[in-house]
Amino acid sequence: MASSAADATPNLVLYNLREGAGETQQDVADALNDLGAKHGRPIAITANQVSRWERGITGATPFYRKLLAEHFGVSVAELGLTRARVASPSHPRAADVLVIRTDDGQPDVPRRVLDSQGQWRAIRRALNAHRVALAREAARLYDETFRIGATGLIAPPGWLPDTPKDLAAFSIALDASAAEPVVTGTEDASAATRPLASEERRYARYSQAIRDVDHPRLFDNRIAWRLTGVDWGRTDAALRFGMSTYFGMVDTAEALAHEMAAQHVTGEGDRIAIASWRGLTFRRYLGDPFDLARRGLVPSTDTLTIRIDADGATFVLHNRGAGNVAVAGGMLHIMPAGVFQPSSILPAAQVADFDLWRNIMREYSEEFLGNAEHGGDGNPADYAAEPLASFEAARAAGQVRVYCMGVALDALTLYGELLTVAVYEGETYDRLFADMVDSNDEGVVVKTGKVQPTSALPFTRHVLDELISGGRLAPAAAGCLELAWQHRQTILGRN
Repeated sequence: MASSAADATPNLVLYNLREGAGETQQDVADALNDLGAKHGRPIAITANQVSRWERGITGATPFYRKLLAEHFGVSVAELGLTRARVASPSHPRAADVLVIRTDDGQPDVPRRVLDSQGQWRAIRRALNAHRVALAREAARLYDETFRIGATGLIAPPGWLPDTPKDLAAFSIALDASAAEPVVTGTEDASAATRPLASEERRYARYSQAIRDVDHPRLFDNRIAWRLTGVDWGRTDAALRFGMSTYFGMVDTAEALAHEMAAQHVTGEGDRIAIASWRGLTFRRYLGDPFDLARRGLVPSTDTLTIRIDADGATFVLHNRGAGNVAVAGGMLHIMPAGVFQPSSILPAAQVADFDLWRNIMREYSEEFLGNAEHGGDGNPADYAAEPLASFEAARAAGQVRVYCMGVALDALTLYGELLTVAVYEGETYDRLFADMVDSNDEGVVVKTGKVQPTSALPFTRHVLDELISGGRLAPAAAGCLELAWQHRQTILGRN
């Protein structure tokens, strides 16, 4: 048993068994409860308990192991719950193989596979250490007219409206007829970005390699909405979306970033080469980054949160832990930020949650107040319950104004970014965030406003320039800050 989530070693075997069966954590919990009753021992396993087993935070008791084995049709030894041991150096193949055996006699891992995975991890470490610099170089690969200053973001004409759009001034629409994307990240063009899974094959998807070879603390696949169209000339369907999954985006986006890092991080991993298309096979294969029919673009809602009163405007940042998240780790980001996705797999959630403000509210609950994330398997979010009800009431009363400043792509990953800003009256901000946390599952919070005035970040040109030039600000954060400053009169109602 791990002493904390940070010390836990994920149980990838159990995770893979569930994923291979196409089941949610709630499905597994329900099945175990049924089996327990069948064996005359009523139990009450929850989806959260299954999650804790998979994350290695707690271990399953012998009886629960028996039920898990019965449910998945494997032996107890195949559940990945046995202790691994490393064979002694006297093994006859020690020169060629790092022998990793489990108590149930699983086969050796060939040296070539370990070397491939080790090299992949090294490139990924370099990628995560230089995401900001690599994004800025990646932006140089595209036409200068697409670049949003030096932020590392790119956007084509029409994706950024002339003035920020109040969320109440436009609607979004579900594009039920959207065809499946052409590029999925499983193509031969991306093969070099995926390590060997065995001597015979590479990992089929980049997300599978992350899961098995370099698993961050937070890395779960979820249903998500895929951007299929942008038209700010409309009010009824300015943004259109189809259905997709988070990992569907990761498989292309992180492969593009990995390829860029492999070609452009030089020396001892501390220098970035000038942008060049040489060696960027997968990026060339992908083609037009703004072609929403070619790949699945699952965007995040990135919300710059500003507190305003008579003394001026301040904003909040988030220092994201490098080992906690798969994307933007080790960087400063605005908060809240999160993938645009429903709170549950249940059909009711997919209807109720298809709303930008509701997605932002859930992120406020999680990142600002430290509440549990709606993990996708349980009940949908209840917008009549606190704290979501208070966020909704504050906006309805005009105490918080929320704008969308446009859509852009992180040039490194080509992740989609819905650039938004929420402006709170000082008293409202202090009331809603009176219990603001110091840290959350994704990193450390840099507080703002009267809640902790000594750490407030003033919304001034000087501060923005220092942050953007500092090399740690995530491209989406830099883009939000830059656009908010350009449109500050509209957003803040002052010069």
